[in-house]
Amino acid sequence: MLEKMNVTISDMDKNASRRLDGLEKKVACLEESVSKKFEAVETDLRVLKESQPPVVSNEAATSNNNDEYEANSNQPVSRCQFLILHVLHF
Repeated sequence: MLEKMNVTISDMDKNASRRLDGLEKKVACLEESVSKKFEAVETDLRVLKESQPPVVSNEAATSNNNDEYEANSNQPVSRCQFLILHVLHF
């Protein structure tokens, strides 16, 4: 009976090791994927920062009632906001 338990424990150890190896490979793939996505976002953000900023009037910049910048606005989402939402989704 003790020998059978040793074989069972050995089999469990091998199975656990295989599963752990599989998980490590999956994590490595996910890390690579996330890293590539962050590189793409960083590149896009750098391009956006280097581009010409939009001209905003002083009134629009200081107004608290400007619908363009409200969360419930019907304005389209900017590329920067879209990239941030896309990265946060994954």
